[in-house]
Amino acid sequence: MGVGCALATNTQGRERPATPLSTLVDPMSRIAHFIGPCDLDARLASIPKEPGSGTIVLVESIDKGNALPFHRQKLVLVLSAMRHFAQTLREAGHDVEIVQAQSYVEGIQRHVTRHGSSGVIALRPRDVGIEASLRKADFGVPLTLLDDGGPGGHFLLTRAEFTSWAKDREHLRMDVFYRWMRRRMDVLMEGGKPVGGKWSYDKDNRKPVKGDVAPSLPRYPPDAVTRGVMSEVSKWSKGWGNIEGFGWPVTREQAMHALAHFVSERLALYGDYQDAMVEGEPFLWHACIAPALNLGLLHPTDLLDAVLEAYRAGAAPLNAVEGFVRQVLGWREFIRGVYHERMPGLREANRFQADVPLPDIFWDPERTEMACVRDAVRSVRDHGYAHHIQRLMVLGNLGLLLGIRPLDLSHWFWAGFVDAHEWVELPNVHGMALAADSTFTTKPYAASGAYIKRMSNHCRGCVYDVKTKTESNSCPFNSLFWDFMVRHREELSRNPRLAMLLRTWDKWSDEQQSAIRDRAAHVRDSLQPAAKDPVFGAWSFHDDAG
Repeated sequence: MGVGCALATNTQGRERPATPLSTLVDPMSRIAHFIGPCDLDARLASIPKEPGSGTIVLVESIDKGNALPFHRQKLVLVLSAMRHFAQTLREAGHDVEIVQAQSYVEGIQRHVTRHGSSGVIALRPRDVGIEASLRKADFGVPLTLLDDGGPGGHFLLTRAEFTSWAKDREHLRMDVFYRWMRRRMDVLMEGGKPVGGKWSYDKDNRKPVKGDVAPSLPRYPPDAVTRGVMSEVSKWSKGWGNIEGFGWPVTREQAMHALAHFVSERLALYGDYQDAMVEGEPFLWHACIAPALNLGLLHPTDLLDAVLEAYRAGAAPLNAVEGFVRQVLGWREFIRGVYHERMPGLREANRFQADVPLPDIFWDPERTEMACVRDAVRSVRDHGYAHHIQRLMVLGNLGLLLGIRPLDLSHWFWAGFVDAHEWVELPNVHGMALAADSTFTTKPYAASGAYIKRMSNHCRGCVYDVKTKTESNSCPFNSLFWDFMVRHREELSRNPRLAMLLRTWDKWSDEQQSAIRDRAAHVRDSLQPAAKDPVFGAWSFHDDAG
């Protein structure tokens, strides 16, 4: 065994459905195969392997599209990818119908009635709301839901396999899970030990950018199908963000090209600059293939096979490859498992009883003079994207320190990012960024402006002074950080590292402490809630719409 040996076996295995369809249905019957908006992979167990084995239905849900002011590029991405996938299946000889309906259930019901279907087969939807709707629906024929993980699924693990790993664990820890997955799949392993002698090279992946220039991200000009979707979406009254400049992959061929470009052009420095931020550079050395991956245009094995082959060929260093593997084999699988283990309670998690409404600066970056926040929100507005450190240590950190209501920020992430779906954004926002759920993180990712100064060039041109805490032009992150620490002292003191920080606070005079907290109060009071936004008004979201 060695680097990636077991992975090749997994890649072959996923061509086989988790449960052979022949054991589920009469092969002569007219089965309707429902393809969800994130199931765009012809290798999935829910899709017939041969034309004539049943009909295929994709549903464009009006309720889901109207549930929140989704980013216009996200709407274009999902609808265009679905229509391109339907076209690919038709060219392969399949009987495919796209139904525009109020909900997924209504669309399937109309298809079943129209085609006289004898049953419905689908992959278990990743978001629990859609799965619950399908299970409660009356289609008049049997419904079979296949596992969305393991052979024939999106993920490397079945849901039962993750549940078995998590059983009897008081706390779910990603590093423990990641080591288990590395051993299980024999990835970056040698003689039962991690290649290079360490499980993680995260400490080597925190370099600020100095001198290197990131290659441009490949963009895919809209074809006739995508241009048609863009025209439709531009007329929708509900929507946010710029539709111009759309260039995300909408087909598997484009997604595979984007993956290959990342491996050849950016993987080598991806590790070094994984946590770096540069003003006006939203993509840097990041892969930017999560939108395609989360729609099913790519499978995790596609990514792992590509980067491991680059490592074997000596084209990428271990810190870059391990860092990427950790995200795909570790974090992504872990987050998906945690989501299903913790739902539905995860939506209501609010460890710090945060109750501040989402500020309007999240919808309009020009309403803040904080350079790092403005740059991150601009990136989301213009591309539906910001990389993981901007999400966690700028936008998430701001939400944590301000005490923004977790669901407010979660809904904004869901709406604004082209790769966001509830199964992935909710545990990341609630569990990691806001520490609203403490079952799978050890401490809040709270930070002052010093972190942003260390990892970016934002502070150079910012009107705020990152070196001060109390002045009228001091960096808001500084006073907000200490105010957060003091407000939640009892809870945070249980962590030895945070307790040590609080001892620093205790050394300051009453006057200095008061000045810091006054500055934090001024920062909070200066923010306007998004509910007063002139564009969206009092925006709201139905989590299970569609």
